[in-house]
Amino acid sequence: MKKILFALAIVAVSFAANAQKTSAAKESEFVFGGGVRVGLPVGDVHNAYSFVIGAELQGEYMFSPQVSGTLTAGYEEWLGKTIAGFKIPSTGFIPVLAGVRVYPSPDFFIGGKAGVTFSTESGGGSSFTYEPQVGYNTSKFQLALGYQAFTNGGTTAHLGLTGIYKFH
Repeated sequence: MKKILFALAIVAVSFAANAQKTSAAKESEFVFGGGVRVGLPVGDVHNAYSFVIGAELQGEYMFSPQVSGTLTAGYEEWLGKTIAGFKIPSTGFIPVLAGVRVYPSPDFFIGGKAGVTFSTESGGGSSFTYEPQVGYNTSKFQLALGYQAFTNGGTTAHLGLTGIYKFH
């Protein structure tokens, strides 16, 4: 629980700092949004988990019409499978990532994020996380397809689709 509160505090402070910094700037330079994430576990972990579902908060600062920086945080629940009558328990993760996006056109982006993911399980620890992604952008929402992986003695990954509603 301490890890969850710590991660949420970091995100809140970061967004507040960006909001203050951009209040004198053009309104379109900083956009805050929130949405849902769904994913399919890949690699060996797909044998134990069937699906990933979660929520994500995102701040995006446009450095220019073609380049932006992002800060995201969220919660993911990995749903466990039943194997030979044994139910693998679901587990939770909190990814906190920063990234860069390049917009070849106003509607499409290519980017990458990196950061840390915290396990919500007692003694679960944290892991380095990375996520290359491609996406579709409008003035009201974004859709991003990404491969999110975290490493800690092995790689745990999923192919995820995130839908973000932008608050203006």
